[in-house]
Amino acid sequence: MHRKLAHFILLAALVAASSLALADEDPPARVGRISSTQGQVTVEADGEEASGSLLNWPVASGSRITAAPGARMEFRVGSAAVRLDGDSSLEVDALDDNSLRLRLNYGTASVRLRSAELLGDFELSTPQARVTMLEPGWVRVDSERQPDTSSVTVLAGAARVDGAGSELILRAGKRALVYPDRVATGVALRDSFDDWVQARDKRDENSQSLRYVTADVTGYEELDQYGSWRDNPEYGPLWSPRSVPAGWAPYRDGRWTWLDPWGWTWVDDLPWGYAPSHYGRWVMLDTRWYWAPGRSTTRPVWAPALVGWVGGSNWSVAFADRRSGPGVGWYPLTPRDSFVPGYRVSPDYERRLGWQHHGSVNWKPQREVRREGVTVLPREQFDARRTVNVNKAPRISLAPNDARNVPLSTAPLPVTRMSPGGVVPGRVIETRRDRDDWRQQRFGAGRQQSSQIQTQPQAMPFAQPPAAAPAPAALPRPQQAERALQPAAADMERRARQDRDREDDRDRDRDRERDRDRDRRDAEHRANRQSILMQQAQPQPPAQHPFAQPPQAAPAARPQPQAQPQMQAQPQPPQPQPQGNPFRQQREEQRDHQREQREHQREQREPREAAFRQPQPAPQPAPQAVARPQPAPQAAPQPAQPQHQQQQREDRRQSRDREGKEQKDR
Repeated sequence: MHRKLAHFILLAALVAASSLALADEDPPARVGRISSTQGQVTVEADGEEASGSLLNWPVASGSRITAAPGARMEFRVGSAAVRLDGDSSLEVDALDDNSLRLRLNYGTASVRLRSAELLGDFELSTPQARVTMLEPGWVRVDSERQPDTSSVTVLAGAARVDGAGSELILRAGKRALVYPDRVATGVALRDSFDDWVQARDKRDENSQSLRYVTADVTGYEELDQYGSWRDNPEYGPLWSPRSVPAGWAPYRDGRWTWLDPWGWTWVDDLPWGYAPSHYGRWVMLDTRWYWAPGRSTTRPVWAPALVGWVGGSNWSVAFADRRSGPGVGWYPLTPRDSFVPGYRVSPDYERRLGWQHHGSVNWKPQREVRREGVTVLPREQFDARRTVNVNKAPRISLAPNDARNVPLSTAPLPVTRMSPGGVVPGRVIETRRDRDDWRQQRFGAGRQQSSQIQTQPQAMPFAQPPAAAPAPAALPRPQQAERALQPAAADMERRARQDRDREDDRDRDRDRERDRDRDRRDAEHRANRQSILMQQAQPQPPAQHPFAQPPQAAPAARPQPQAQPQMQAQPQPPQPQPQGNPFRQQREEQRDHQREQREHQREQREPREAAFRQPQPAPQPAPQAVARPQPAPQAAPQPAQPQHQQQQREDRRQSRDREGKEQKDR
């Protein structure tokens, strides 16, 4: 009996320890949002930079935001607003459930905290000071506007400033200058940036959306301007956008981007699209889309995208660009669906991700499962791209009747992001519409839908291969996920090998282009060098080269006067260039003088060598009768001999030029 009790206590301790370990590994439940940009703003995270249209871009721990001169930026975390002026750089050191720590490297930042719950979480540091807020209010911090100086201005509320070995509390209307060795105080000063911040704050006053959602829902401030609220007895508060195009559906106008540790994250293009994309669920009533945030008693948890995935490598689709291939689609989850993340979370974290409306809801039974708003893209769009622009890719939209038999899938795996020990992207597993026992009925729903795919293939508007046999219901969740990822891993390895081959081809092309550029530069240098030598050799009489004189005497006598004016007219403008560097001109003159001496010695040596070689071919003719044509061969090589020697001298001159260039480069 005592042994069983000891085993039970040990098992309970292990379960509690594992639960605490999972809770420590939970991803942050809060993620910021870029709500406004003016000018050039850049966000850097995980070694990747994003710029251009950054509306609704997620801001998490480790992000660095840079505003170019003349630009301005605002990002929000719940009811907190952080603004940057031009020529500023801000790092998000920590952003999670319990902290909001920022570091201003240089520039100007303005922080507005409206909730007292965020006072203990907030901290902003500069190279000279650390700022915390004691009351909800508005504080402005300038860093390195003056060398080794930080300025802290409190415009509303109260703040604590630590720097230069001292600590002081600033009230509204006060300002502190923190130097490396001292702190000075004064009266607060305002400029145009503060006026812009105040105008942005007026949008948050008297928000009607706070009656239906909490201030922890990031992006709630945009809902009043772009939509309206209503109450529903089944789903609670519902929000609907005022103006959307015909055929619009949630998660259709925007981009998919990879964000660690969550995986594929949705970035909506519409100004109000952040909160409805990362909190709550969507439902269609009377042919109109409504966002159902629910009513939760705890702080809401941020999700990368509350969608279900369909399709896969065995599902062929004909797209708008007349191309067929594997397709991957997604659709918005309803309050009857449960979102199951693929990243590691604790049971409590997963429970908080569920949709809630005053505890539990007794759903009305439905005869069939309807998937509204299915959007499909080619599978290859998610293979080797970090950001997938849905608006620019060939996409199709499926009607509920066509999407009824589409096979369920998981979030696609990007080939370029997968590595040993990497994060598996977030996956959404659709469940049966009963929220109480969804774990037990999930596999039954999969078998029912697989049978529908096999028995009703004619309902699809495109060809679809027969569905694979359903997995046994007894398999636990890790084994089933591993079996589902095996074909994706093989496909990932094949695509990675293809990417490596393409990268090798690009490297070889770059090497060949680099060699061609180097050869072209060498040829231009030789041409320039030859033109300089010709300019320097013009005033010298041609009699210095006796061997080059015969071929130029008779044939080239007439064209010489025509070529000389051209050569004299062209080199005149660049003549002052060598004079700008007297040392270089002196070295060139010395090398030219040495070269002329070597040529003169070589010209004196060549006749002796030629005379030594001439008697050798004489003994070749055996009969003496052939001695009569001897003058003819002697006369024929005489005009050709200087040409050959001239060509040799030209080759030697070019080789010396290359040697001189290499010595000069060294």
